[in-house]
Amino acid sequence: MPLRGVVDSHCHLDQLPGWRAEVRPEPEAALSEIAEILDRAAEAGVVQTVVPGCAWPDFGPVAIIAERFPAVWAAFGIHPHDAATWDSDGPQRLARALAGPRTQAVGEIGLDYHYNFSLPEAQREAFRAQIRVARDIGKPLIVHTREAEADTLEIMRAEGAGEVGGVMHCFTGTRDLALACVDLGFHVSFSGVLCFPKSADLREVARAIPLERTLVETDAPYLAPPPHRGRRNEPAYVVAVIEALAGIHGRPAEEVAEITARNARVLFGLPTP
Repeated sequence: MPLRGVVDSHCHLDQLPGWRAEVRPEPEAALSEIAEILDRAAEAGVVQTVVPGCAWPDFGPVAIIAERFPAVWAAFGIHPHDAATWDSDGPQRLARALAGPRTQAVGEIGLDYHYNFSLPEAQREAFRAQIRVARDIGKPLIVHTREAEADTLEIMRAEGAGEVGGVMHCFTGTRDLALACVDLGFHVSFSGVLCFPKSADLREVARAIPLERTLVETDAPYLAPPPHRGRRNEPAYVVAVIEALAGIHGRPAEEVAEITARNARVLFGLPTP
């Protein structure tokens, strides 16, 4: 029997149509494919999805998807990979996007020193500025961090990120960082990485985080859990993350689904479906 009322708290739904294809589908064809993806999600019990627009060109398409599909809610922010595009007009541009309907959070934002597609200094500047925007308008944060734990935590503390709260998305970091973020009032979100055979350390991190501060996500189209590894991820597969958490905490999957969905709805201000 499928789970009910599940929330995929982070999915790049706009990227799923034509993923890895040389030619992306036309807008209406893409929306038709998204409708099919959401139908499969609903069959698996996934009834709400938060979709972040992570670069300026993404904001329009994500807003259209959120307006078209009642199951979808938007977030907007400049990803650290695109931090070089942040400039003095950034705060005003971002605030305008966040004022739109069905827009619930600022993100995903943060630091990524693994790829350094933008210089670390530019990443830190954009991260700080976007936390300030979130505080000004009172929306929670969706934070990405990779190989940048100390700087991420320092900036979150210095900029008062705890005033609005948020989520450490697709968490793969250390137990110390996870607990420090929980102390700041943040949630910790786990993806299909939790299901990978080599993720024993991450499962121990998940065990240390109370379910009441835990979210689940796919981060689709990336990081599909077994048995879908190597293929396109999609919201229906977030059920595997719930089942992994259920095993880690020794709780029924139905209970984990209910708790994590409630957490997401409270954090992002989503209605009960």
